Amino acid sequence: MIKQVESREEFDKVLASHDKVVIQFTAVWCSHCKAIAPKLTEYDQDFEDITFIKVDIDDLPEVSQDAGIRAMPTIHFIYQGQRSDELVGADNTKLIQQINALAAKFEP
Repeated sequence: MIKQVESREEFDKVLASHDKVVIQFTAVWCSHCKAIAPKLTEYDQDFEDITFIKVDIDDLPEVSQDAGIRAMPTIHFIYQGQRSDELVGADNTKLIQQINALAAKFEP
């Protein structure tokens, strides 16, 4: 199950302690977020070396603002603390391509 972060501190801790992170910026009212969620859950189970988290933009608006979120869903792909890619929308083909690209990155 994908962990929903509840605070800025928790968000920062996840990014600091994991090299590969997929962040789903979501909201309870977002139908496209709900549509892509089952695929993200599936990929969370398939890619053990990647940490998947959710950020509700209404619960953590400061995190969403800092990340530059303007549309939903937005998914950020983080490698060693830096955003390596972004997906806006619920395109599963692009999603799996970007997850595979993140998984292929080598850790030092």
